[in-house]
Amino acid sequence: MDKTPFVSPFRRIIASVYDLFLLLGVWFLVGSFAVLLNGGETLHPAIGALLVFVSGWLFFAFFWIRNGQTLGMQVWKFKIVNADTNSGPISLKQTFLRYLVNCGTLALLGIPLFLIYADKKKLAVNDVLSRTRLEKV
Repeated sequence: MDKTPFVSPFRRIIASVYDLFLLLGVWFLVGSFAVLLNGGETLHPAIGALLVFVSGWLFFAFFWIRNGQTLGMQVWKFKIVNADTNSGPISLKQTFLRYLVNCGTLALLGIPLFLIYADKKKLAVNDVLSRTRLEKV
């Protein structure tokens, strides 16, 4: 069925859409809890942005370290592995680097994902900088 040995930008983006819906639920829960702790008052926008960033990172870190896959990655049949060891879970530092680069990629409307086609190993920017890679399962 698949003719390419790498995970295409299309699969990466579609899996991210699946994960976005789960992440929205996490953000609603975190935001509700934060407002409750703040006595029902709206949080300062900087604190809200920090909560969104940190809870998003923790969401992905949990799944990437636990079994190398988020729900979206499971559906589209690929997982993340440590490029240094060629298998196994990635480290917390790698999750942070990958998440940070993913945020930048999102801000650039996903365009950096298409650099996969310019790389000999077919790695995206987030793969290279976090020393991880995606592989089909």
